[in-house]
Amino acid sequence: MAPATLSATRVPAARTLPDLTVPRIPAPFPPRVARYGSGVAEAAQNWAGYAQSASTDTFSAITGTFKVPTVTTSTSTEQFSSQWFGIGGDTDSTLIQAGVEADNLSGTAFYRAWTEVLPQAEHPLSMQIHPGDTVDVTIVEIAKNSWKMTLADTSTGVEASRKVHYDSSGASAEAILERPCIQSPCDAISDLANLAPTTAVTFEQVMTATSRPGAAPTYEPFMVSPPDATLQDITMLDNSGSTVIATPSNADAEGDGFTVADGSSVPPPPS
Repeated sequence: MAPATLSATRVPAARTLPDLTVPRIPAPFPPRVARYGSGVAEAAQNWAGYAQSASTDTFSAITGTFKVPTVTTSTSTEQFSSQWFGIGGDTDSTLIQAGVEADNLSGTAFYRAWTEVLPQAEHPLSMQIHPGDTVDVTIVEIAKNSWKMTLADTSTGVEASRKVHYDSSGASAEAILERPCIQSPCDAISDLANLAPTTAVTFEQVMTATSRPGAAPTYEPFMVSPPDATLQDITMLDNSGSTVIATPSNADAEGDGFTVADGSSVPPPPS
């Protein structure tokens, strides 16, 4: 049976806490995990995807697109996932981000668009989101420490944005599938959600800019590292750190796209 889609503004009673992204929680690779991919192999217990890591004030913008995945709701439990783009947060706590959550709330699918700046919880956007919708996300530093986050659903023609004053390190840029923190105080691995099973997520036309804040961004393919930056290929592990639960593909031919899938098998890159 196809999962139900709830209003982007109505939160079921079971949602007693908002999702909260936390910086990447590093984890060692279990011995049986092969090192592969287009960047330096890393593992985390909350992120899967790719991150560019560099020095402070390197990244001033990121933009890209993905299709909202479909959540599997066959399990009568609470499972959560987020798909997002961000600046900062890979090696520090100054993460600014925008994306979508796709959750299984005790057998009911829930989808919502949001923005977030740590340490605040996610800020919902006033727009409907449906599985299969194509969304474009842009985060840009429009002036020093002044950011604009925009999410446009190109399937419905609806767009929402938010401006914030925020001091991000600008030391990293990310395109990530995450299992968020859903339980206070969000300072332990046990506070992380169970990852909601979804269809694979393909991040495409992902571009970053290192332009001066306030200048028109000069975008380059996300997976082509700028000078002094390191591309990190991040696999997600479970709470024990012994089982792979989400895996990114290699980069596509253009260096601006990849796919993340549940499980330990490496998915093919987008063509």
